[in-house]
Amino acid sequence: MKSRTKDEDMKTRFSARPIPDNYQAPPLGILFQFVDGSVANFFQPDPRIAERIWSRIHVAHLFTRPRIVIADDYSKSVFVCSQINRIDFIFEGSDFSQIPDDHAELVELSEQEFRARVPLEEPARLERRVQPRHVGDLLVSFLHLRMRGGSNVYLMNETLVKLPSDNHSYMQRLLSKGPFCFRLPSGGESVLNLANLISYSVYPGVAEIPADSWMAQPKG
Repeated sequence: MKSRTKDEDMKTRFSARPIPDNYQAPPLGILFQFVDGSVANFFQPDPRIAERIWSRIHVAHLFTRPRIVIADDYSKSVFVCSQINRIDFIFEGSDFSQIPDDHAELVELSEQEFRARVPLEEPARLERRVQPRHVGDLLVSFLHLRMRGGSNVYLMNETLVKLPSDNHSYMQRLLSKGPFCFRLPSGGESVLNLANLISYSVYPGVAEIPADSWMAQPKG
């Protein structure tokens, strides 16, 4: 049998394949989610190679290139960046150096967890936007981001109440079409491609809204 070498930089696993009972989480997992709803899942079991990959990633430019290439001893996979909704980097530890300081407390929730905290079916229980808050107060908010292809991302954010001008800058970042980072509950971080963002909702939203906002209640 042909022996495999350490240079087998990236082995491919597809989510449709069963995971063995004795499977152990690798030092670095990379999960691509695409606009059409499909995924591609890779892992790198060698910690030194995983660290080399991680050190070469520059989040700010992750989706500005035309493609991302992943290769092993037997194949090469090329992914068009404009068709990528998000990339999850799954690892143990707390190296969140790629996440901006004001995104450090953003963590992903499952849809079930989000709906347990945001009772959309019972509007009377929702927290109102306009409340007596002061700059520096702790605010826990929940975000629902809708991506191209019908995928959804649910986030929880713990932050301090900011000045109104800072609230608008946060909205501008979400509409910037750049990368958007958050922590994964199982370990690691995700980078969202905001070029494929359709809309987002925040619960509770901030008191300040743009002057051209349309005032209407959600129905259904």
